[in-house]
Amino acid sequence: MTKRAQRKAATRAAVLRAAREEFHAQGYDRAKIVDIARAADVSPGTVLNAAPTKIALLCEVMADDFERLGEETASLAACQDGDLPSCIKALLDLHLARHIEDLELFRAAIGHNWLTNESDFKTLHVSLEAAWSPVRNLLNGAAQTSSNVLRDCPDLLTESLLDLYLGVLRRCVIHAWDPELARQQLHRRLDLVFHDCQSRAELQ
Repeated sequence: MTKRAQRKAATRAAVLRAAREEFHAQGYDRAKIVDIARAADVSPGTVLNAAPTKIALLCEVMADDFERLGEETASLAACQDGDLPSCIKALLDLHLARHIEDLELFRAAIGHNWLTNESDFKTLHVSLEAAWSPVRNLLNGAAQTSSNVLRDCPDLLTESLLDLYLGVLRRCVIHAWDPELARQQLHRRLDLVFHDCQSRAELQ
């Protein structure tokens, strides 16, 4: 990497770090580009070079977090040796803990139409799915050695678990669930899914 590229990467990292701190301290709605620039020790124009709008900046911050989370999840997955439901719970507990720490960011994203087709949110969803790659890989691996329903639909199960997880996270935002309640509710929903998988397997 050239020195110019290194400086550009360092500036982007400083902008994202400052944006994350301002979003948490002020709330997304009250955070201002000029304050983010001041915190990052750059000009407002430099902030807008990293992302052209505040919502785009939010998506960049979250995508950056998802990338790191994917790496953490992959490391945790490599250490798992229990049954499949326990392994999935361990990985999603990690996701939940990280996301509850950044709940203000999710509140802002949901408030700006989480399901929009805008390119910023499409990129964000791609990053989120990438963070879920270790979960998908775990299910695909189980499907290769399984004689039950997992063998037929690991991708569908991954998508269903992601929808389930986002539903729990959304309730954390709307109903202000504390971390332990959120974890309990996540596990209850996962138990229902895996119980259904087991029941289907027994019918085959």
